[in-house]
Amino acid sequence: MNNPIFILTNMVINFALIVLFVRFMMQLAEVDSSSPYMKATKRMTGVVDVFSRIFPNVGAGRISVAAVVLMLLLYWINTAANAFILQESIDALTLFFAGTLKAIIQFMAMLRYIILGSVVASWAIMLFNVSHPAVLLVMQLSEPIIAPFRRIMPNLGMLDLSPILALFSLLLAEKFIAIIGANILMKL
Repeated sequence: MNNPIFILTNMVINFALIVLFVRFMMQLAEVDSSSPYMKATKRMTGVVDVFSRIFPNVGAGRISVAAVVLMLLLYWINTAANAFILQESIDALTLFFAGTLKAIIQFMAMLRYIILGSVVASWAIMLFNVSHPAVLLVMQLSEPIIAPFRRIMPNLGMLDLSPILALFSLLLAEKFIAIIGANILMKL
């Protein structure tokens, strides 16, 4: 789509979604609050703290329900805005399901990107012996995703196959949800 309003709207909303996702993952990974990355992210996502009064954190404070709700709201707004800009009609039920489905699929895709980033970061650490704080942050963000798969995989010494299992599982779940969601949307 070459409509500048469409492009601008999607750019702004996608930037906000990425920042909210990073905030969610930093809280899930328990990134140190004194970290400059955490401070900057918290400043950009101050609205999460406001919504936290309505939607409190769960999981011993690690899971930000407010960030998840805000991401869902942004996906619904994005779906409605795109339909409006493209002059398409969309009913409330379709908006709800299409926005929610898009949110789930994009969330899982972003989790995959974090895992891929951590694999590349671990190679950079191993091959070039670098330990930049941003590289370590990417690895820390991926840990809550990969840790459950590490418990399943046998220990193979230096070879860690848990990121591959996590990527495969996320991709499989994403495809399964996309197929089920597409079938539901077709029936609406």
